Amino acid sequence: MPSIAAIQELNNGPRHLVLKVDIEGDGITEIDDPLVEVGNYGCDEVRLDGIEGNLDTFKLDLVWDGPTEAPLFSLKSDADAPYDWSRHGGLTNPKVAGYTGDVHMRTVGLGNGEKASLVFRFVKKRINTRAA
Repeated sequence: MPSIAAIQELNNGPRHLVLKVDIEGDGITEIDDPLVEVGNYGCDEVRLDGIEGNLDTFKLDLVWDGPTEAPLFSLKSDADAPYDWSRHGGLTNPKVAGYTGDVHMRTVGLGNGEKASLVFRFVKKRINTRAA
């Protein structure tokens, strides 16, 4: 069985998006999957307000998607989260050229039977398209 990342929506409201991700490794393949595809959630982009949970002895990188990806956050091996950036405006997209607003996740060093269970708290954002 290949490595898996199961994503479950815990809350998909007009402003908030909370996703639970369960990862299990097969020792052969890494995870390289979208975490948030903004078009599926009725917004143009998201900001990351917090992460809760833990992961085994591997690393999980989050990146802002686009032709030139921009790093979002890296969870290190044996890291126990909670991370909370909500009081500081969250982690926002730097909007490099051609950005999509999507967030991708990638494992590094995901071994056989290694697991993670994480909850990601996002705030949905819409780009103001009204003429000035």
